[in-house]
Amino acid sequence: MRIAVISFDYWGYDEKITTELLNQGHEAIHVKLSDFTYRYKNKTEKIINFISKTFLGKNVKKIKAEEFILSTLKSSSKFDYILVINPERISKKTHLKIKKFSNKYIAYLYDSLKRHNAKNLLYGVFDKIYSFDKKDVKEYQLAFLPNYIHLPKNRNNTKSKRCVFSISSIDERLETYNTIAQKLSDLQISFKFLFFDKKLNANLHPEAIFTTEKLSQDDIMKEISDSDIILDIVRENQIGLSFRIFDALALGKKIITTNKDIKNYDFYIPQNILIIDKNNIVIDTHFFKTEYQQIPDTIYEKYTLRNWIKTIFNG
Repeated sequence: MRIAVISFDYWGYDEKITTELLNQGHEAIHVKLSDFTYRYKNKTEKIINFISKTFLGKNVKKIKAEEFILSTLKSSSKFDYILVINPERISKKTHLKIKKFSNKYIAYLYDSLKRHNAKNLLYGVFDKIYSFDKKDVKEYQLAFLPNYIHLPKNRNNTKSKRCVFSISSIDERLETYNTIAQKLSDLQISFKFLFFDKKLNANLHPEAIFTTEKLSQDDIMKEISDSDIILDIVRENQIGLSFRIFDALALGKKIITTNKDIKNYDFYIPQNILIIDKNNIVIDTHFFKTEYQQIPDTIYEKYTLRNWIKTIFNG
């Protein structure tokens, strides 16, 4: 099949979809918008764009990015599938133009619609929309599909550097992270909480680490590999499983999470996954003393990128 994937791909997950498609023998391209840059011709154009964006709702950078998508697709013959990941940053008008280049136009949402509003695209644009969030699936009649394991299965038994690891931007979850950090510190359980943002937040826990630079995927995987447990604090109104859950499955790491819906997945084993209530955080020390329990291969395979591709391009 001929397949195009369109996404911003700030973290490098989507590129792995294209790589896997190529490995499976498909003809695939990735239109990666995070690589597209537009430079203003001069200061006057920058000022004009600011006025246009503020008062007319027209942004030259967005317009040029959409033109880049269309010009890339025009240089190729028609696709069997075009997949757009988190499509809300592309205008409906341009989506309808993109659709003409494919036999089947599909979307995948790995953010909740309350966080990234794409409701104007739900009807009359895509042939099928998949979402990782069960609430959105039920409310808007979408197709449910969780995120995927993109890493090779690795059961490295070397001694870890620390017990608990997390990486996050500084947002509404900070208070929860700080509370957990303090509880772990009181229990003398080693941890590394890494936060990135444009500027340091004064309320950050003193033992947390702050950086203004995003880590690469390889760097993040190294940090996870050096830890026994991954901490996953979900955003408000989100029940879809983050990629961190699937990273932990691949690397055989335990999970502490505020996502209560995780107990409804077939890989949930209480020995591996500790669910905590962010409004009443209790750290069960027994969880740190038990061994990781392997999940059956048949269940593991359901969540691999290979199976995700099989589902989304044959559904």
